[in-house]
Amino acid sequence: MNPRWEGRLRATARAAVGRFRRARWAVVQTAVAVSVSWFIAHDLLGHPQPFFAPIAAAVSLSASDVLRGQRAVQLMSGVALGIVVGTLVEAIAGTAAPAFGLAALLAVYGALALGGGPFGQGLMFVNQTAASAILILALHRPGSGTERLVDALVGGGVVVVIGVLLVPADPHRLLDDAARGLFAELRDALSGLRPAGPPAAGDADRELAAGQRIHSRLAALAQARGTARQVVVIAPRRWRSRASVDAAIARSRHLTLLANAVLSLVRVSGAAVDVGEDLPHALGEAVAELARACAALAGDGDADEAVAAATRGRAAPRPRPARGTGLPRPRRLRGPGVRA
Repeated sequence: MNPRWEGRLRATARAAVGRFRRARWAVVQTAVAVSVSWFIAHDLLGHPQPFFAPIAAAVSLSASDVLRGQRAVQLMSGVALGIVVGTLVEAIAGTAAPAFGLAALLAVYGALALGGGPFGQGLMFVNQTAASAILILALHRPGSGTERLVDALVGGGVVVVIGVLLVPADPHRLLDDAARGLFAELRDALSGLRPAGPPAAGDADRELAAGQRIHSRLAALAQARGTARQVVVIAPRRWRSRASVDAAIARSRHLTLLANAVLSLVRVSGAAVDVGEDLPHALGEAVAELARACAALAGDGDADEAVAAATRGRAAPRPRPARGTGLPRPRRLRGPGVRA
């Protein structure tokens, strides 16, 4: 096999194993919630086809610990709104093809009108409202709306019990995982800086892709903060961790400043190299140490190694100011009250 393809396959396999390992408990909880939801709706309540219950559990829990309670509330609310819209459209327009379009139109607009606050994050609320309205028309029979609503409440209730009350997410682990993912992207962005040489093909695309990945990690960190806050407020098992989680959230806000600083460094350095300037050797050393510190915090080392690398980076000799920075010089202002 070609060594290049072999390396890619190994990297893909390692990434897949990492995803499996991180999601293993969430997936197990999802499977249990699906089974329990079907048992309650089908065996205990006697609903002949309670597919809404296991679907609600699977969609709300999924393979992630992030915002589980919020997803459950969005799903149950969306199903309720969709059932109301579908029932009204069925009574007015029947179940012909135009009725489906009208149901989708009213459901989406209704969800958008009510989709503020926690309902406005993501498309769960909108999608479930539209899907429920369509299903009411597609599976129309007397009493189906009430039955579907009960099924959704069963699935969402099982999610709340399992994912919030019994086995709530560890807020510190959520914050740590999100921070490590961000540090890994910062490490890759810093390691990709070229100190000198003509512009290489694809440099601009790589810088843009690095920026997109970093912003994606920042969004994941923001979701982890929101989930951590919800967990320590709602889950009784995590109430004792409220003070430490608040402190961890406050510390994590500095990572946003770090990420923006790294993005600025990558862009400015790339602009300087593109116009033919060589980055000072001292700057290259400092960037390399910063990359090592990010790598340690991403999981390749420990906090002591990160501190040591950051200290070496700060101790690197400061480069002397050079003529030209690769950026246009600011114009000198002239006018009343401004000295030339």
